[in-house]
Amino acid sequence: MRKLGIGLILVSFLPWVAVAAAPFLALSIAQKAVLIPVLIGIAELMFWIGILMVGKEVAEQYRRWLNPLYLFR
Repeated sequence: MRKLGIGLILVSFLPWVAVAAAPFLALSIAQKAVLIPVLIGIAELMFWIGILMVGKEVAEQYRRWLNPLYLFR
């Protein structure tokens, strides 16, 4: 269960890459306007489900790793 949660957290970054690439796709403006929020919603949903699966300890460790004060020490 924990590996699946970590996998969901890692895979949740792929829709964000797709969001960055969406403006360059050969789609209409209306299609892009629908695609981008859907991708963001999917990414957020996968991330939070993954956080719920891995537990509080891993989520706190992940938050600490992303803290700018911790990164630049």
